[in-house]
Order: sequence, then structure tokens, then C-alpha cells
Amino acid sequence: MKENAKFDTLSSRLAIITAKAVAQKAYTIELETVITVAFSDIRNLPALGFKQDTPISNKEYVEKWVMRYLKAYENRPSIRKKKPSGTYPDPIMKTILQARLSMANEKFIEQLEAGHQIIMNIENLVGELLEEYLADKLCKDGWCCCWGNTIDAVDFCKVDGTLLQVKNSDNSENSSSSRVRLGTTILKWYRRKSTKQEAFMWDKLHELVGRKDLTEQDFRKYVAGVVKNNPACVFIAEDSKLNI
Repeated sequence: MKENAKFDTLSSRLAIITAKAVAQKAYTIELETVITVAFSDIRNLPALGFKQDTPISNKEYVEKWVMRYLKAYENRPSIRKKKPSGTYPDPIMKTILQARLSMANEKFIEQLEAGHQIIMNIENLVGELLEEYLADKLCKDGWCCCWGNTIDAVDFCKVDGTLLQVKNSDNSENSSSSRVRLGTTILKWYRRKSTKQEAFMWDKLHELVGRKDLTEQDFRKYVAGVVKNNPACVFIAEDSKLNI
């Protein structure tokens, strides 16, 4: 939210009352921490589609905020059933592959095309798996995941207002996540260096959170476990050309 956005009240106490009523049994101390930190600075609040030049109802805003938080939490990779994409690949890709790999047979070209779609889905999934991994690992240290981007450009927070932004790669930061908030420090960390092979930055995270047991090996073990226990988190159509 912009600093000049208008609310009927920015009371975090009222926000918590509404959040408890909306979430009911799904209400947790982690949710309370995130919404308290979110309301501590209007710049922490995502716009959620509200017009910022007219008064915003605290109650209506919090209702929408809580639903976003819970929807993201209940759709985390470990339990999510991924749905098929609503888009189709551009057929020109197949034309280019056939022209470049003129000796390849039709089946191989179709497998490359199908594999490309799956790899793109997996690339999007990795960031979400990283978020869930850290949510599991850091919760005992008081870090709470801001599920559903419920604090603008921040992924984790602590009750004392400490903010942490996490990215899977150094080249995945967008304009929203790179914004600067004057007077506010946002700790930033990315998992891998995109311009170097097998270059991971877990040591930097250790410095930020005071832990030494978060490693690439442990993350990969966690990811493999999630996918094995919930293979539906990666959608592969029954008639995919990759199915054997």
C-alpha cells in the first residue's frame, strides 16, 4: 500500500478480532504474528485490489487478507493437487525443433515439447517448495511465513517486526520485491547464483537467521520427499508423451 492510502482505521487489534472471526479454527499464532506485523506499517500491506484513494474498511480488507493467507497455506506444494495448464504450447516451437534437429524422429520432438512444459511448471514450483521448506525449518526460531504475499514483497517475518525476503535465484527478483522502504530494513537472501554452476548461498542465510543446519543437500532431500509423498504437486497428463 502507498503511505497515503486511506483506511477507516489501521488498528491491528481490530484486525486481529476480524481475522479470528474469519479464520475460526484455522486461526494460528503464526497468522496473528503476520497480520500484526503487516498492520504495523501501511507499506507492508498488499493492495488486494482495493482503491487507495478512497477510504478502505478495515473489516473488509482483513476478510480478504485472511482468505488470501489461508488459500495459499492450504495450497502449499506438500498437499496441493496441481491442475493442468489452461494454455497450449506455441506450435512454432515444434517447427523450430524439427528444423534444428532434422535427424530427430517425431516422437523425440514431441517428448521435448512435452518436457519443456513440465520443466516450466517445475521451475515455478521450486520457489514455493523453498518457501515451505523454510517455513518448516524456521518456525521454531520465531519466523512466520507470509503465505500468499500477505506482507508486500516479504516472505517471512518475526513478531519484533524483522522482515525477510527469499528468492530462489539472484535473477528472480521483480520490481515489487526490489522496492525500497525508507526507514525499514528488509533482509534479503537468494538460494542460488544463476551465473555459476552449483553455486548456492546457504551460508549467507545462516548469517541472517543464526542457523547452520540449512543446506542444499537437506533442501533437496525435503523436495524429493514432498514430490514422492504428493506426486500430484507436479501435473503430468495421463496421455503425456513422456509417460512410458
